[in-house]
Amino acid sequence: MLMIGKGDFRSPDKGGFANIFKPIGMRSTQAVGKVRRSTNFRRVGHCGTLDPLAWGVLPIALGRATRLSRHVLGMDKTYEAVMLCGVSTASDDLETNPVSMVELAPDVQSVVDVLPLFTGNIEQVPPDYSAIQVGGVRAYRVARKGGQVALRSRWVRVDQLKLTAAARVPISVTGEKLQIGNSFDSIDALLVGLKIKCSSGTYVRALVRDIGLRLGCGATLFGLVRTGVGPFTLSNATEIWQLDIAARENYLETLLYPPDVAVEHLPATMVGTEVGTHLQNGRRCMQRQRSLTGIHRLYDSDGQFLALASGENGDWKPELVWQSSE
Repeated sequence: MLMIGKGDFRSPDKGGFANIFKPIGMRSTQAVGKVRRSTNFRRVGHCGTLDPLAWGVLPIALGRATRLSRHVLGMDKTYEAVMLCGVSTASDDLETNPVSMVELAPDVQSVVDVLPLFTGNIEQVPPDYSAIQVGGVRAYRVARKGGQVALRSRWVRVDQLKLTAAARVPISVTGEKLQIGNSFDSIDALLVGLKIKCSSGTYVRALVRDIGLRLGCGATLFGLVRTGVGPFTLSNATEIWQLDIAARENYLETLLYPPDVAVEHLPATMVGTEVGTHLQNGRRCMQRQRSLTGIHRLYDSDGQFLALASGENGDWKPELVWQSSE
């Protein structure tokens, strides 16, 4: 993951991506603030919100890498989720209290049978408690005040939706709060483990909600871990305290992913010194091949990432310059 010279990581014209482990209870914006204070980068931003009640992978862009954040945001995601069948909540997770419960949850086979209906390209309405803006206001702010939220459906893609575990649990509601365990008024609910691979923009809470509606019992998200975002995985995630120590001890660069990790899906092309100079100055220049089209990531002869450029009429047109001539 080494990507920039030792000692220059605090420079405002450098940067990379940190694969941050976000714990339960921390907002994504809080994680960004902590990383900013630890590293002294002025420009820091996460590449896709992870709900406070979820934990796991949260890629964060530092410095000039923030200009490539949208490419990470668009990467496929992997999750492990726990679905509670028989309970519905307004937020589609345990942030809010139950609004309905059924006394008889479905059997495991019924869950298995409906999962194929939620794979492939599916239409999904985001949860009311989401960060989507409605009239310039976050939807969750409207929902928390009891307002009506009308969000448009969107097409998302679910590549994998697999049942990994299932267990019956007694649940009840005490003082509007969900309680796990036997009591005189407890009902038999079903906890289901799910492994999910999906496109960017897919809400696991909405997926669980819709599965519950299809089963006729309602369902809410009981637990969620994001295990991967493109090349960023849980197994090599970094905790914020580790990042803080690395910054103070001057080895932060060893924990950062290079900026071009965000665009590895684009074709790579090596260019000569003259072309590289033109690109570094933001100038359009002639291709050697004269036939390449679409956006490419361009490198010099030493393998240094220079720019993103689009091939047009035998020329390179700079779209984003990483290594400038300054």
